[in-house]
Amino acid sequence: MLRRIDIIAHTNRWHAKTGAVMLLCAGLMLCALCLPPVAAAPFVLCAAWLAALRGARVPVRAFAKAFVIPMGFLVTGAAVLCVSVAWDGGLRIAFTHEGARVALQTSCRAAAALSVTLLYAFTSPVSQTLALLRRFRAPVALVEFMGITYRTIFLLDESRESIIGAQQNRLGYRNARCTFRSTGLAAAALFARAHARAARLERGLQSRCYDNTLAVMLPSSETTARDCAFAAAIPALIAAAVIILSTHV
Repeated sequence: MLRRIDIIAHTNRWHAKTGAVMLLCAGLMLCALCLPPVAAAPFVLCAAWLAALRGARVPVRAFAKAFVIPMGFLVTGAAVLCVSVAWDGGLRIAFTHEGARVALQTSCRAAAALSVTLLYAFTSPVSQTLALLRRFRAPVALVEFMGITYRTIFLLDESRESIIGAQQNRLGYRNARCTFRSTGLAAAALFARAHARAARLERGLQSRCYDNTLAVMLPSSETTARDCAFAAAIPALIAAAVIILSTHV
């Protein structure tokens, strides 16, 4: 899933408009967190999904799959909030209206925030995000650490796949006992590779006289003032609509 998201982030229509996307997602996230959740969540969900599917042309199946998996955990937790457990001459399990109200508000807020997070993940490449942070004068050490960590994740994922593939070819997962043993060996081998890769990276930086900065060419940005104005207008309209509806209901 991580690789699929990264590929879509680099190939969607908005991949070079990270500044406007960041402004849009920041505004939608504020709406999801600060406005009444039950009233604001439908607007935020619709805006995020329309922006991802119609605006950036993100594949529907990939976006829906990334949304459904976390929502499964959210629904399970919400169901628990609706139940009250007590001991009154025996175990008693009852439905609570207060718990249901809290579960509804929590679910609406979490679903809206999740949709906004996925919108940014599917439309904004990490390289563009790091370039934007550099232009905003973010701490250089933080930006470089984020970039190195992101690239290392993919390298370790490739190592994991190669280790598991080699174990599968040797029937390392043919039963439960072999599965536990192979999983432990794979984790140990992956840790050793990660440590060795970090050591090589450190020696490489030292040999090139690393002075706490890495000179890189920043990718170009196609964000325009019109894009930023449009990105700021959508959350503003949502906030105004929610406030008007809340005052008249």
